[in-house]
Amino acid sequence: MSTFVALHVTRSHVIHLPAALHQVFPLFEPLGEKHWAAGWDPEMLYPPSGVASVGTIFTTHHANEPAKIWTIIAYEREQAHVTYFNILPGSHTSWIDVRCESAGTQASIAHITYTLTALTPQGNTYLAAFTQEYYQTWIASWQTAISHYLLHGQMFSHEEE
Repeated sequence: MSTFVALHVTRSHVIHLPAALHQVFPLFEPLGEKHWAAGWDPEMLYPPSGVASVGTIFTTHHANEPAKIWTIIAYEREQAHVTYFNILPGSHTSWIDVRCESAGTQASIAHITYTLTALTPQGNTYLAAFTQEYYQTWIASWQTAISHYLLHGQMFSHEEE
C-alpha cells in the first residue's frame, strides 16, 4: 500500500482587460492564447483545425517536461466560459476554469480558477510552491500580456518593461 498523500489546491484570481467581451474571450481558447502567451504553441490533436469545443484535445511541450495533455471539458461561447483539464504525467493534474464577463463597452473581467492535484511526490513539490501569492503574481502577468496584445495588437515583450 502506498503512503503517498496527494496535495490538492485551488487558486482563483480576477483580471481586468481593456476590451469588449467578444474580443477577450477568444484569447482564452487554445489557438487564441498564441497571440499573447510567449512560448504557447499547442499541438492540436482533435480537431486538427484547433476549433475550440467540448472534447478538443491538444498537447503542449515545455523544456525538461513530458508533453502536457489538455482536454476542453466545458465550452460555452455565448456565456464566455471554458474549462480545461490537463495532465502533466509524473507530476499533477489541473482543472482550469475561465469565466469572462463584460465590465462596460470596452472592458471585461476574467475569473480564472486553477484546481491542481498532485500525482506523485514531484507533483506535491510543485503544488507546495503554487501558493496564492505565486498564483496572483503569475495571473497578473496574464493581465499584462493580454492587455498589451489588446491595446497594441502584438505580443508583450519583457524588454518593454
